[in-house]
Amino acid sequence: MSKATLIDMTKCVGCRSCQVTCKQWNDLPAEKTQLQPGLGLQNPRKLSASTFTVLQSHEVEDAAAPGGLRYLFAKRQCMHCDEPACASACPVTAMHKTAEGPVVYDDAKCIGCRYCMWACPFGVPTAEWDSLAPKIRKCTHCYDRLSQPPPAERNGQALSDEDRKRFAAAHAVPACVKQCPAGALQYGDREELLKEARARMAKAPGKYVDHIYGEKEAGGTGMLYLSPVAFDQLGFPDVGTKSYPAPSKVALGAVPPAVIGVGLALGGAYAVSKRKLEVEKAEGKAHDHHPEFAPLQKKLWTPANLALAALMAFGGISFLARFALGLGGATNLSDTYAWGLWIVFDLVWIAVAAGAFATAGLIYVLQRKDLYSIGRSAVLMGLLSYSFVTVTLLADLGLPWHFYQLGLQAPEHSAMFEVSWCVGLYVTVLLAEFLPVPFERWGLTKAQAIWKKWAPWYVVFALTLFVFLLSRNVAYAAVAAAAFGFLAWAFRTKDGEKPQPILLAIAAVTFSTMHQSSLGSLFLLMPDKLARQWWSPVMPVSFFLSSIAAGVALVILVEMWIAKAWKRELRVAQLAALGKVAFWALLVFEAFRLGDLAVRGQLAGAFAGPKSGLFAAEVVLGGVLPLALLATDKARRSPGLLALGAALACGGVVFNRVNVVMFAMNLKGIAPVFEPQAYAPSVFEWGVSVGLVAATIFLFGLGARLMPVLPKEEAASPR
Repeated sequence: MSKATLIDMTKCVGCRSCQVTCKQWNDLPAEKTQLQPGLGLQNPRKLSASTFTVLQSHEVEDAAAPGGLRYLFAKRQCMHCDEPACASACPVTAMHKTAEGPVVYDDAKCIGCRYCMWACPFGVPTAEWDSLAPKIRKCTHCYDRLSQPPPAERNGQALSDEDRKRFAAAHAVPACVKQCPAGALQYGDREELLKEARARMAKAPGKYVDHIYGEKEAGGTGMLYLSPVAFDQLGFPDVGTKSYPAPSKVALGAVPPAVIGVGLALGGAYAVSKRKLEVEKAEGKAHDHHPEFAPLQKKLWTPANLALAALMAFGGISFLARFALGLGGATNLSDTYAWGLWIVFDLVWIAVAAGAFATAGLIYVLQRKDLYSIGRSAVLMGLLSYSFVTVTLLADLGLPWHFYQLGLQAPEHSAMFEVSWCVGLYVTVLLAEFLPVPFERWGLTKAQAIWKKWAPWYVVFALTLFVFLLSRNVAYAAVAAAAFGFLAWAFRTKDGEKPQPILLAIAAVTFSTMHQSSLGSLFLLMPDKLARQWWSPVMPVSFFLSSIAAGVALVILVEMWIAKAWKRELRVAQLAALGKVAFWALLVFEAFRLGDLAVRGQLAGAFAGPKSGLFAAEVVLGGVLPLALLATDKARRSPGLLALGAALACGGVVFNRVNVVMFAMNLKGIAPVFEPQAYAPSVFEWGVSVGLVAATIFLFGLGARLMPVLPKEEAASPR
């Protein structure tokens, strides 16, 4: 049975024995503090990495009290939720709920992602920002005391069952409970404590408000409070009564069957598209588009590339500074802003890099061979972008050397776990998609033959592994293996046929569908923080739809940049076709998003009140305007209008991700003061981010010069 602690604020005398004994038992260092105006005897102000318990001081009006004021004290610490958001967030089970009730932390597993800090609705977890290896710190309900066994004997005599019970009652309790001299704290079975609380309320109905805080808050907690005044007067947050992990459980539970379903649907789409193309070829309505590719014949060390190299060097120095100074020393992150520019960078970069999977799906699954010439550049840009996302992630993690724990642990419903594995496997698929390019460049025919034979079966392995990791269900994994194995066999390259990466394209679209949507699932745990215009139970779908629009728009912009920077022919027809895809993707996204708000009865309010300006700017500048610019074929064939429309569409999705992480977040700060701290990225945060963008652009140009990435053509004459 789950244990809990009942805190009766009518009995607390404010001696702070609980606060002192908590520090003693957990061997926590003292903090240099001073009394703060307006906080009475409360000191320190809030929880921290060295303070797990704070006794909150309040003065409330009471006509019967001397001077008309009454002191009330509220012990604040981790709430030990029945369904903790922090444990649901953790991708490596470092934060987990024990069978006895406490939510505990294992620093040997922790990778330092700090997702738990953002997920907690009570503002409890903090980080050791002054450490080179910052761990998460919080109250554990003295789990190490609760699990201690009674001694076998005392004074040479074996303990009786009654003695063992007395020992457990006296010693196997949290240190704060044992030390409280006023009887304000009581530890025991949660259901029994709820009965005790109701009995006290019934016995003295005027003594307590009719509310046991923690009974239903956030789905129920292991800390239960009785108070003589309303809890909002004491600064207790209104977190609702629903379990915070519930929406993400639903979303992540759908991933394993969705992987199989999406993969089979893509296989069916390919079969239909291939048959349609064959019929059109037979009727003379279509023909193959297989241009020759060749390395770009351009000078490497141009002034622009020298500038990029300088930015890369600054990025490298900033990356080294991150590890030399520590996360707290190199960044301006804090307990309020546990995530900052680097997480924004990752979300933005993943969204705009979606062009790689979108073009793979168009070219190979839907057999849009007219777009074949842009496929290699899109895949290279995607491979570089995702590779550097992992570099940013390494910089952002507090304990990146524990990254291997992602392969050892099995969290039940962590969006971060799903995203980590999905992105990692997708990078390998992107690499496999791109490998034929260097094979072709350097005449590696044996390697090409191995790739042709084994690439489809690697896809079967990768997708089956992913399904198993997310479900931990052998039956699901067997179904996935059978489904994708069938596709590998059905779409195998026949003798004499030119190999096409059909299975790789299916894997690319499937993995991207999963991780683009699960990036939205990351924020399902934050309905109390993210503004209503952005938070929605269907955020995963919104993230996926918007990524298609952003990714295709970026491919258009990259192709235009290639044509202008390297004086190549602008393939207007192909870019117009991509503009049409971007238009429909953006239209579906905006319609879905506004429709969701309408269904939930929040559409009118979305354009009024706090954050409405940000939302309106996002919808108008990133939605309405680009849709108007990309609506007609004539406009899409105008390079200027197409570029502007693509830039606004891409920028709108970028703005959406920035809003979700930064501007639309109502970050409360750490309990019990809930005093948010300001955040502005440090020079090193900017350095790493800008350096990686520069590296992506530079290496793309280098790759195009070394390998046949771009279609072979004569240089266009200057206009």
